[in-house]
Amino acid sequence: MNIKNTLVILSIIFFGNVATSQSHKSAFRADICDCLTLESQKRKLTENAYKACFIETLPKYATQIDAQIVEEDVNKKYLLGQIARRDLILTMQSQLVYTCKAYFEHLESEKLSKKLILRERAKESDLEAQNQLVAMSPNTYSYFSRAQLHYNLGNFDKAEADLKSCYEANPNKENMMSRRHELLLMALVHEENKNYAQAIALYDLAYFGVQDSPVAILRAIADKNNGGTIANIPKLVDGKIGSAAVKKEGRGARETTRGRTTRTENKKTTTEKTQSKKKSDTSSLKKLFKIDN
Repeated sequence: MNIKNTLVILSIIFFGNVATSQSHKSAFRADICDCLTLESQKRKLTENAYKACFIETLPKYATQIDAQIVEEDVNKKYLLGQIARRDLILTMQSQLVYTCKAYFEHLESEKLSKKLILRERAKESDLEAQNQLVAMSPNTYSYFSRAQLHYNLGNFDKAEADLKSCYEANPNKENMMSRRHELLLMALVHEENKNYAQAIALYDLAYFGVQDSPVAILRAIADKNNGGTIANIPKLVDGKIGSAAVKKEGRGARETTRGRTTRTENKKTTTEKTQSKKKSDTSSLKKLFKIDN
């Protein structure tokens, strides 16, 4: 058998396995959706409905999930199987936003309900104290606190203005995780103004990995409301969006390179890429927060 024929056969095997994997996930989603739809016809869906339907449907696909794991060690294969199930139960939620009407409507209803409860509890009289706080100490914390109150009151333009001030006053602009609450609130403000593309970009910056399913769900809802499909779910590298690729490349270079000089050069390259990524994130944030350079 020549090399060309060997490559063709390997390609068929690889893409055949990928197709099988995607096929069973699509069927899994469809079965969970059927379960959720039936449940919604009987009673109002709750937060536990998804987990209950996942557990009910899982036995049908357990063998196919394990078949995707190539590992001879029994203990390691079991562990990888548990990780695969954990990741699946988390990632499938955002996928169902696009493919399951009953689940999407439930999430939208829950989101609206929480917003209306916060609005009901918010008081215009509290603004005086917030204004005094900003006047006495105009820092990122006071601006964010007032922005949150404005959002709860439905004053979205004022909330956006305070979030801009919050951003400008923040001495730690480049640390996305420490500013996660600002990113999420600004994303919600953008959604209220139907600026879905900006909201999605902020959700991407706030997202910290596979286990961050609440943000993945919010992103999916915003994208679906913007006319998006399941194909718009971003591909993850090491469970993260974007910067993980740079981190992985830097880590791999350090592990495989010998010699102090080469390690130093790789470290410099990784540092430069990280700094470039930070500058890119900061520049993107300025645009998303509508702040001029």
